[in-house]
Amino acid sequence: MSFPGQELMASATAYVERVLSDLGLARVQLGPSMVLSILLAPGALIYLGRRGMSQTSRRPPIVSHWIPWVGSALEVQKDPDSVYRRARQELGPVFGVRLFGSTLYHVADTDLITAIYKQPQMFSANPMQATFLHIVFGMSMEACKQPNAVSELIESMHRLPLQMPVSLHTIVTQPMRNVDCAMLFGSNFLDKCYNQAGKTAFSKFDESVPLLAINFPAYLMRDTIAARTTLIDGICTYLEEGVPEDASELLKEAVQIAHSLGWSIRDQATYGLSMMWPLLANAPIVAYWLLAFHLFRTGGLSPLYREVHSVLSTGRDLAELVRDSSAMPYLDACINETIRLATDSYSVRWVPEGDAEAKIGEYVFKPGDQVVCNLRGVNMDELVYAHPESFEPERFLGGGKDKVRGRFIPFGGGFSVCSGRHLATTQIKAYMVTLLSEFEVELENGQAIPGFSPGGRGFGGIRPVGDVRVRLERRKPPVMQSDLVDSPVEEKSLGTSQFL
Repeated sequence: MSFPGQELMASATAYVERVLSDLGLARVQLGPSMVLSILLAPGALIYLGRRGMSQTSRRPPIVSHWIPWVGSALEVQKDPDSVYRRARQELGPVFGVRLFGSTLYHVADTDLITAIYKQPQMFSANPMQATFLHIVFGMSMEACKQPNAVSELIESMHRLPLQMPVSLHTIVTQPMRNVDCAMLFGSNFLDKCYNQAGKTAFSKFDESVPLLAINFPAYLMRDTIAARTTLIDGICTYLEEGVPEDASELLKEAVQIAHSLGWSIRDQATYGLSMMWPLLANAPIVAYWLLAFHLFRTGGLSPLYREVHSVLSTGRDLAELVRDSSAMPYLDACINETIRLATDSYSVRWVPEGDAEAKIGEYVFKPGDQVVCNLRGVNMDELVYAHPESFEPERFLGGGKDKVRGRFIPFGGGFSVCSGRHLATTQIKAYMVTLLSEFEVELENGQAIPGFSPGGRGFGGIRPVGDVRVRLERRKPPVMQSDLVDSPVEEKSLGTSQFL
């Protein structure tokens, strides 16, 4: 015998489970009490708060939603670009988005974002970074809460320069990740930590970082947390043997500062993972999209081949080339355009607790508010970039650079500007020069360019939906200008093609 409303409760339970499934979460058994708490308890407060907001309020408007606690999460998961584009059109450049019980205030205006970066006391990044280290990478709160500990480590990072068709993903992602690990931790890291088990654990951890960042229920994240533990355990063991001589200065200084702060080896390892993840997660994605966008253009990779061939024919060293910002202007423009078009990054600030409100433009934020500088929003602004959804590297060449100067924000800004930006762009250039000097890359017929995945937004490179099949053929070595005489051309190698 059924009780009144039993069918309604069963329907609600099925709906909530379907929402969780659509968000990419493992299906779990939800009891009536849990469903009621998800659907009703926070709903009344959210609904009344939204309806009670004055039309003349200077508080940012909230994107309309009907599912309590979940908020706009389902819509954002399915098509984030449409959600944020519509919100900006209807609500203006500043708006709130409710996700899983929290509200994030998005700012999608270059001038307002710049104003946020110029007010670090009113819009602080420190608590957000410490929280991120704790909930995403598992660092102890004791280490996170040390005064100035995280900021000192991050400031140290800013001081350092930093024949058969195959899958494009295969020739880009894992080779670049291998090089990243060896470059950051030292060459032995590949065998000791980033072996097959480490690669599997990293992939699992990487795919769920966005859910960790919003502090999603731990019982739904067991596999991800286990993968994170595997990575941290490996880095712990590696650091216990001492930082190797061939590790990066970035890692050496971070470990030195952590030692002076009295951090445990495990907290040092979690910070090491926080350095490792953005490098391995994002640089390969940018390189992937750069190649994919070009392969589907008329002429394919020809402009890149011409520039790379030209600079290599001078006989200059690869390390010197990738550090020279004027050596390859077209490749630099392609990297900038790819970052503009194929990344989605949130630069998050927090209004500190206290009596003072924070203000940018006409908008007022209360203590405790989380403010998101939505960089994709400004990098896709059609008032600055004609046809913003098209790949046009020429925007960043010649006179085009003047139009975007001061409007293009590739790596955030202020205190939390991406500390690994120079390392990442240098690595992308090194990979592109190596690949294009060693191989002809041709697109298989009958393919369409992959779409952008709606998942994992706000954390850098946008993952592709699908892949691209290409053919590789060895190129002849470039003729050096100094060798343009009647003498045999000696074959030379950049020495990094073993990773491909």
